[in-house]
Amino acid sequence: MSRIVPLAGAAIAAFVALIGIAPASANAQDIVLRFNRWVPPTHHFHARIMAPWAERVEKATEGRVKIEFTASSLGAPPRQFDLAATGIADITAGNQTYTPDRFVLSRVAELPFLGDSAEALSVAQWRVHEKFFASAGEYKGTKLLTVFNNGPFQIFTAKKPIATVEDLKNLKMRAAGGTPTEVATALGVVPIGAPVTEAYEMLSRGIVDGTFLPPDSIRSFRMDKFLAHQVKVPAGLFNAAFFVVMNEAKWNALSEANRKAIWSVSGEVFAREAGRIWDDQDRIANEQFRDSGMKISTASPAMMAELKSRLSGVEQGWIREAAAKGVDGKAAVAMLRAEAARHKPMN
Repeated sequence: MSRIVPLAGAAIAAFVALIGIAPASANAQDIVLRFNRWVPPTHHFHARIMAPWAERVEKATEGRVKIEFTASSLGAPPRQFDLAATGIADITAGNQTYTPDRFVLSRVAELPFLGDSAEALSVAQWRVHEKFFASAGEYKGTKLLTVFNNGPFQIFTAKKPIATVEDLKNLKMRAAGGTPTEVATALGVVPIGAPVTEAYEMLSRGIVDGTFLPPDSIRSFRMDKFLAHQVKVPAGLFNAAFFVVMNEAKWNALSEANRKAIWSVSGEVFAREAGRIWDDQDRIANEQFRDSGMKISTASPAMMAELKSRLSGVEQGWIREAAAKGVDGKAAVAMLRAEAARHKPMN
């Protein structure tokens, strides 16, 4: 009958290594979260906003939480929220404009003439969300990590210069659903709905005569080669709002220390930084447009008066939708504008 011989310490270590079982250590508690990336890795949305935030999370958690980005997207841009809510991805970032029926209250940050600074609007949007919308459950199934704005949308056309609102009549313009479509319809434009990732092809094939976008989006997706004219609309023709969310179960499974650390670099802090980067990207884009010969003008006082008259119904319509959800929309819009005007962008 064979004897069981106790193994010495060195032998135990060798045996563990042989069968591939790592000994317990501090690193055994490290957590890796998968963040779905749906833009190219060089796009500033990833390279200057999301990737640096992931680095700040790792630093804040002292390396306990690491965020890894997917090599390619697990779903189309409009599916980003569902990817996180269902746990297909741990973290996602999306554009609320692509699913306007889901994010009714969040559309306050898309309304016309809110301001010229993405940073100021992002901070204002977060504060308004916290005061008016947090209890409404629009992000149910996830932990909302931040909301923010990109730069205000301007008017870009391929061939026709735009000097009056009437010049826009019957032009085919790429516009995502929700607020962009409402704006386009109010201006007599024929809206062609598509995510920004499809705009390049639409312009290259002449399917649309132009688009409503912030300057950086034109540059980032290389659409400026097809666009000869930009009309700057003071305070923005309208805006787009974004979210970053984590699967709720994943968030709840984190330790209190890790949640606290992640939150220290999220919320308003994250919103401010995202908006600041977008302002800088718009500045870079407009410098490039001027150098390349794009004809850039600013809407005249007469054109602005007409735009505000035509688009007043967009804001009033949202206020009615907010009221149907028990929210004082008029107060929310007033707070958004006041907070944006009060905010001093960081250098």
